[in-house]
Amino acid sequence: MGMSYVAGIYNRYVNDLLSYGIGLGFPHELIKDAIQDVFYKLSLKPKELEKVENMKYYLFRMLKNRLLDLTKNAVRTDGIEEYRNAFSIRVTILDRMIAREDKRAVICKVEKLLDMLTDRQREAVYLRFAQDMSYEEIAQLLDITPQSARNLIFKAMRKMREQEADFLFLLLCMSFSRFYMAAI
Repeated sequence: MGMSYVAGIYNRYVNDLLSYGIGLGFPHELIKDAIQDVFYKLSLKPKELEKVENMKYYLFRMLKNRLLDLTKNAVRTDGIEEYRNAFSIRVTILDRMIAREDKRAVICKVEKLLDMLTDRQREAVYLRFAQDMSYEEIAQLLDITPQSARNLIFKAMRKMREQEADFLFLLLCMSFSRFYMAAI
């Protein structure tokens, strides 16, 4: 297990990490720097990866921690605004799936549904459905209990279910995007 193994992990997860960082509301350049830092750290100790049970969760956690560290350092040194912990999902996966003339209407419909949710609910829904994480993994990422993660997602689904046709459409898009991205 060496650099080629770490490079394989990078190639497999870099787009998911970038999407997650964007969803957390960080600037693209900061996210790219944080991803590089994460994989640099992994390249120094590739043997530690043998113990990892769920690589995606492990990388998401490392990225979120690194982004928070970079932001805290920037606040102390540069006076940059503090991280707001506002999670937003912007529909980027759909770009490849939908014809150009229909894309804007679909994006507006999905974002309208997601805008009904709180920041925490959006992040939990994204992690559960777009990233296929367990409630336990979501709980650890959000620093809540697994039952709270279930409740958070349940309440988000109930809120979106009020718009039944749009809700079913959102679930279809999220499920399709996960299978589509896995095939790429």
